[in-house]
Amino acid sequence: MYKTRARAQTHFPSVLLTLISIIQALALELMWSKIVESDFLWSWGIQSLLGWGMISACFLGILQLWVMYSTMVMGFVWQPFLRDSILPFIIGIQEFMLISLVGSEFSVMWLYVLGSIFVSANWVTHNSLRRARSNDENAQFFVTVKPAGLKDFAPTIALVLTLVLFGLLIEFTDEREWLPLAAILFANIVLLLGLIAMRRLWSSLMGLTENRSADEDESE
Repeated sequence: MYKTRARAQTHFPSVLLTLISIIQALALELMWSKIVESDFLWSWGIQSLLGWGMISACFLGILQLWVMYSTMVMGFVWQPFLRDSILPFIIGIQEFMLISLVGSEFSVMWLYVLGSIFVSANWVTHNSLRRARSNDENAQFFVTVKPAGLKDFAPTIALVLTLVLFGLLIEFTDEREWLPLAAILFANIVLLLGLIAMRRLWSSLMGLTENRSADEDESE
């Protein structure tokens, strides 16, 4: 049984990255088809601005998920569960729904689906890191990182609640231009900040932060 676990732990990262790359490629293909087939994107106006804003958020979301998974499997060693090979399909379906909801008429369901993707991604990350903490090979990283508490989930909870609040306000006021534009702008900013945060995590895992600090000390 030990050999089986070791084999799964060794080969699962490449299997997972292959699966994620296929799903993300399909999402990119669907997004490109949406761009080509949507005439409203190519006529100047508020609807075009909303459409491109949603397309931008979809693209940033695809990048965020790819960076998240690639960082997880290349930066940490953790024992995979069967659900780890199923969850990418669920997230993929959420991505496809998000892209398919891009249209000339803004739908609040787009905000709700985006919120559900944040929930899924956060759940996957938390569960994977919890297992990674129990592996001695990751001890150097986790020695300075405390186990996640409720307050660590506050940013994600606040983010999802904000998206839901935007959706409820749009439905209640029936304002389909500037309020959706504010919600889409908020989503793009959050996704961009998420990529920056993942870049910092990657630098920490690869030792780039320590190397940069050492170089600065030597130059002084």
